[in-house]
Amino acid sequence: MPSTALTTSNTTDTHHPTTKLWLDLGNTRLKYWLTDAHGQLLDHAAEQHLQAPAELLRGLVYRFERLAPAFIGVSSVLGQAVNTQVSHSLTQLGVPFEFAQVNAAHPLMQSAYDARQLGVDRWLQMLGAVDVSARQCIVGCGTALTIDLIDCGRHMGGYIFPSIHLQRSALYSGTRQIGQVSASFDSIACGKNTEQAVQHGILLSVVGAIHEVQRQYTGFALILTGGDAPVVAAQLDPTLAPTPVIAPDLLLQGLRRFFADV
Repeated sequence: MPSTALTTSNTTDTHHPTTKLWLDLGNTRLKYWLTDAHGQLLDHAAEQHLQAPAELLRGLVYRFERLAPAFIGVSSVLGQAVNTQVSHSLTQLGVPFEFAQVNAAHPLMQSAYDARQLGVDRWLQMLGAVDVSARQCIVGCGTALTIDLIDCGRHMGGYIFPSIHLQRSALYSGTRQIGQVSASFDSIACGKNTEQAVQHGILLSVVGAIHEVQRQYTGFALILTGGDAPVVAAQLDPTLAPTPVIAPDLLLQGLRRFFADV
């Protein structure tokens, strides 16, 4: 069972006893799933919150009220101040809810990583993919790019990089001669102009890092998640490992696993 305290208020009979709402509050987007007792997806959405997640959530409360879940599981990377506002909004629904926390001794995945420094989003996306009979390399292609290695349910550690978009923003802000470019992240070929050199070079840095991890840790299945996963996967060398799997909603899968006993 999760270690965090269950937050409740007066639950009414209108809540369906078998549906659950899974809420992911990320750095740039708010995503949710509504599932039934068999884990089937009944409703879902992803909304950009433009750095105002608490306000967006208040706007969604009426929608959640109509969905009438029996329980709400929450993943948030937005800090205590925002989480307090989120808790206030969810309390208005009269539905039990709980925030997920890193559990380095979870039955499905143990980790020697300092739990105080392991982001709950990163941990949940690993939990969503972990297979205790397999070696896995989980690449999170979100606001940050993360690479984590799991050996049969044991988290070995990993790496954190700026995403391709953060790298581009840093390059713009730190140089005088390179202006804003419009070329897409679609190749790692040698650039023929400054726009291509920037975009292709940034993508090459990410792809090269993944390739090096694959060379060091052979036999690990490669799983990519996050908004940029298709962009990164398209440039990976297929001879280094089996075809990578793109799993766009690993975090929400991990959230369901975390609250499996609720």
